[in-house]
Amino acid sequence: MIRPFGLRDVTALRQLEPRGVAFDLRRLVLSSMSLTRSALIGYLTGQHFGAITCLHADDEGSVQGAVQVWPHRDRKAWDLAFLAPSLDESQNAAAIWQGLLTYLSRLGIEHNVLRIYARTSEDAEVEDLLRHAGFSMVTRQEIFVLSRQPSPAPLPRGLRPVEEADQWALKHFHQQVMPPLVQIAEDPCHDIACIAADPFSRLAVEEYIWSKKSEIIAWLRVSSSSKAHWLDVVVRPEYRAELLPHIRYMLTLVDISKQRPLFCSIPDYCVGLGWLLRTLGFSTFTRQALLVCHTVVRVQVRHQIVLPSFERSIDVGAITD
Repeated sequence: MIRPFGLRDVTALRQLEPRGVAFDLRRLVLSSMSLTRSALIGYLTGQHFGAITCLHADDEGSVQGAVQVWPHRDRKAWDLAFLAPSLDESQNAAAIWQGLLTYLSRLGIEHNVLRIYARTSEDAEVEDLLRHAGFSMVTRQEIFVLSRQPSPAPLPRGLRPVEEADQWALKHFHQQVMPPLVQIAEDPCHDIACIAADPFSRLAVEEYIWSKKSEIIAWLRVSSSSKAHWLDVVVRPEYRAELLPHIRYMLTLVDISKQRPLFCSIPDYCVGLGWLLRTLGFSTFTRQALLVCHTVVRVQVRHQIVLPSFERSIDVGAITD
């Protein structure tokens, strides 16, 4: 039996937390919200804040597993945040995951959610299970980390803070540079998911663009919490090799240390950016796969239409969601 989280489940969820698998490294390193606290806030606010949490229980009502997702600000997508138990924790873990993910997809349809995203460390078993649950691959990423403060750097020519008037041009820039599926998953024109859905993170954001003759060449953003920083970079392919001084300047805007490191995700299609990060002292932290489950599919439905000028109906096809 699978059901939504309730107040009576607090103890069971706390026991499951160290036995599960957490997804979405960005949220993990920036947010201080625990699994149970996220579930409680979601329950008490009717999912206006916090997360959506569902539990898997046996016939006696004993909780055996859990799944948690974070809604995006527009409520049209969810980010998978947690699944329990881990696949090596229990022989029944794979079946529990399958049941929870299937339930999650149905729940998403009821809430008019179009997509569910999963950002997972590369693991063949996990990826295979997600595919069987309806997820498909979007892209793969290498996550880099920097744990020491770089030397001071001057502001490069053409680099400036983002202004409100830049929003339309920024949206057009991202449409030109980012693959469509990636742009939908990680729309940089809006707050990142953990800023929008977790108001308790208290993230500080520094957002800059590099432009030449009114054309945006690159967009850079550093998001900071009390735990860590995260650098986002989008640049036109032909200018990747020239981005080094711009990244170096962004690093000087925050305090970086072993206790508060800075992470940066580079998709595999952005060849060359990883080399720039290594030049600045970054090292590889892990690799991550981004997958998506589309909860709504387009199907062809045929309708009978009767025209007054004809004695019989005409069968036509219409596409509906």
